[in-house]
Amino acid sequence: MYPTLADVLDLPVLRAAAPRVRAGSGGLDVPVRWVHVSEQRDPAGTLSGGELVLSIGVAVADPTTDPAAYVAALRAAGAVGLVIELGQHLDALPGPLVQAARAAGFPLVELGRTVRFVEITEVVHAQILNSQYARMQFTQRVHDTFRALAVESGEVGRVLAEAATLTGQPVVLEDLGHRALAFAGDVPAAVLLKDWTARSRQAPATPEPAAAGPEGWATCPVGPRSRRWGRLVVPQRAVADDAAERTAIVLRNAADALTIGRLLGDDSLGLELEAQGELLQDLLHSTTLDEPALRARARALGLPAGGALAVAVVAAGGVAGADPHDRGPVEVVAAAARTAQAPAIVGRSGAGRIALVVSCRSRDQADGLLERVVELLPAGFADAVGAAGPVTAFTDLAAALTEAAFVVDVAASAAEPPPARIRRSSDLGAAGLLWQLRADERLASYVDTQLGPLLRLDEPARGTMLATLAAFLDAGGRISTFAAAVNLSRPAAYARVARLQELLGCALDQPRVRLSLHLAVLALQQDGS
Repeated sequence: MYPTLADVLDLPVLRAAAPRVRAGSGGLDVPVRWVHVSEQRDPAGTLSGGELVLSIGVAVADPTTDPAAYVAALRAAGAVGLVIELGQHLDALPGPLVQAARAAGFPLVELGRTVRFVEITEVVHAQILNSQYARMQFTQRVHDTFRALAVESGEVGRVLAEAATLTGQPVVLEDLGHRALAFAGDVPAAVLLKDWTARSRQAPATPEPAAAGPEGWATCPVGPRSRRWGRLVVPQRAVADDAAERTAIVLRNAADALTIGRLLGDDSLGLELEAQGELLQDLLHSTTLDEPALRARARALGLPAGGALAVAVVAAGGVAGADPHDRGPVEVVAAAARTAQAPAIVGRSGAGRIALVVSCRSRDQADGLLERVVELLPAGFADAVGAAGPVTAFTDLAAALTEAAFVVDVAASAAEPPPARIRRSSDLGAAGLLWQLRADERLASYVDTQLGPLLRLDEPARGTMLATLAAFLDAGGRISTFAAAVNLSRPAAYARVARLQELLGCALDQPRVRLSLHLAVLALQQDGS
C-alpha cells in the first residue's frame, strides 16, 4: 500500500522539477517506504530499507568518490532509488555514476530544476502516512466484519460474499480434494469453475496466504493448523502489490471465520453436502438454468463430466416433519452412495425427501448404481424410492427430479407402501393417474357413486366391508384366492361376496364392474379414507 517510485515521480512537486530517469527504469514499480535526504557516501546505518534518497550531489561531486562503490552502498543500505538535483554542485550527472547505476539496475533520477526537498518529503510522507492509515482502517474493517460473522454463525455463503466484496474479486472455497464447495463474486460460474479440479491441482498448497500456480492464484488454508480441511482461493493474479496485500488480509480473516464456524458446527461433511444441496435447489427452483454453469458447478463438486445423469428420490421414513436444516438423512444417503462408489450429488428435495443425482453411462448402469445405493441404506430408512432418467443435460434434471418425486409420492400414499425397491413412473399404472386426479371433484364424485353404499355404513361394518371388497378385487374375483387372503372358508367367502353384491347392487362376476370398483377403491386408498 506504499506509493511506488513511479508514483512519487509523478507527483506535481516532482514533475515541476523536470525529473529524468537516467538508470533503472525497470525498477520504478518498487514501493517507497520513506524519503531520506543524505549526502553521505556510505549511508550504512542511516537507512532501514525502502527509502528514496534525495541529494544535491555533494557525494557525487567529490572526486574521491567511487561511483560504483557509492551505488553499491546505497543498495546495501536498502535504498530503492537516488534522486539528484542538478545546479548547485553538478551541472550533469557523471557518466561513471550513470553507468554504475545502469549496471546495477538501480533507479537514478536527475532533477533539471531546483526544488525544495522539504516539499517533496512533506508530500510523499503525507501520502505514505495516509496509505498506512488507510491500511489500518481496512485491516480493522476486515477484522470486524469476519469477527461478527464468526460470532453470529460463520455461514459459508455470507463469509464468501463478504470476502468477494472486500477484495473485488471472486472467491472460492474448496476441500482438500480440490472440489469447489462454494463460491461468490461476479464472475459467471461456467467461467470461474471451468476445469476447476485440474487447475486447482496446479496451485500447490501454502501454509500462509500466498500466490501459487501458473495462474498466480491467491490461496489461504482453512482449518486448524494441525487439521487443515480446505482452502480459500482467489483464482486471479493480483495486478499490484497493494491489491495482493489486501487480498491476503481478507483471505486470512475469512479463513479464520470459516474455521471457527466449522469448529462450532462440528460436522465433517456439512460444507460438501451444503454445496450439493444448493446445486439441487437451483436445479429444482431456478427460473433461468444455465447449462454450462450447472455443468461447471457439478464438475467442481466432483461429478464426472460427459456421462448421462440418472436421479432418484428417497422417501425417508420418520423424517417427514424433520428440521430442513438437519442433514442427518442426507448424510445417510450420501454415505450409501460413497460406499456404492456411485459418483453422486445428494440433497433434500422436500420434507422427508432426499434427492440423488448419479453420473452413469447408460440406463442399465444407472439402475445398477441406484440399486446398490438403496441396498446399503439402513433397514427401515426408505419408505419408497422413485427413479427417473437418465438425461444428458443438466437443464433436464428438474423434470427428472419432479418425475421421481411423483413416483415416490404415489408409492408412499399406497395403503400398504411397497418395499423400498426402485420404482419408475412406468410401474405406477392406474395409481399414477389417480394420484394426479386426486384433487379433482369429479374423481371424488366417482368414488361416491361407486362405493356410496359401503361408505354410508357405520363403523366397524364400513371398514370391514371396504377391506373385504379390496381383497376380493385384488384376488381378481377368484373365490379361492379371496378366501385364503381373508382367512375364510369357501362358503363363508361366497356369503361375504353375496353381501357385497347386495349392498352395491351390482354383479361382481363381471370384469368391467370389478374394474370400475377397483379404480374407486384405489382412489379412496390414496385419499387416506
